[in-house]
Amino acid sequence: MLIFFLSSCVHKVPSREVQLQNHSLTSYNFSDEKLKVIEHTFEQLRLLKPTSLKIRKKTYTRLSRFKDLFGFPFSGNLLSKWVIARTHSISYGNTWTVAINQNKGQFVIGDQFFDGLSDLERLYLLVHEARHSDGNGYKHVKCPIDFPLISSAQPKLDLTTTFACDDTTDGAYAYHSAFLFELYAFGLFDQKEVGLLYNSSISRILK
Repeated sequence: MLIFFLSSCVHKVPSREVQLQNHSLTSYNFSDEKLKVIEHTFEQLRLLKPTSLKIRKKTYTRLSRFKDLFGFPFSGNLLSKWVIARTHSISYGNTWTVAINQNKGQFVIGDQFFDGLSDLERLYLLVHEARHSDGNGYKHVKCPIDFPLISSAQPKLDLTTTFACDDTTDGAYAYHSAFLFELYAFGLFDQKEVGLLYNSSISRILK
């Protein structure tokens, strides 16, 4: 469970101590309303659990990479702890972006995270940004000049001029794709939406 210890009832407070499943971090410059969105997102992640497969077991066995990457079977509770362990502070700012991991767990969350995303998109973004806390940060590379895909969430973004692909099979796109695949396989959220997001995400991994 995510618990915020609020120091006052004003609309926005510069910093607040946050407890995420026994892990302390500091949040900066969020309104009460925005903190509630973050609280809801982490709680949604924690409560996810596999049910019965909604796809063929053979397909699941062939495509699932979750346990290989994360080191544990798909579980919202374990995954939320994995994300939290890689999150040291969260700040509101850089309104041009959705969310970035600036330096080993210093998350900066912008307006688009609150205003332009579905619950599902917020969840996989947490997983994606958390991976950037590992190792050397698993930085993205520019997509190829002939990259045929578009960004459905950011229509004005030209992916061929943007660091929006990975040249490794264990970077942030691999992790959040593996997460999306589990949601798809177990029919969590809208299966069609999850499937399309999975296909789009895994295509960013250059092989």
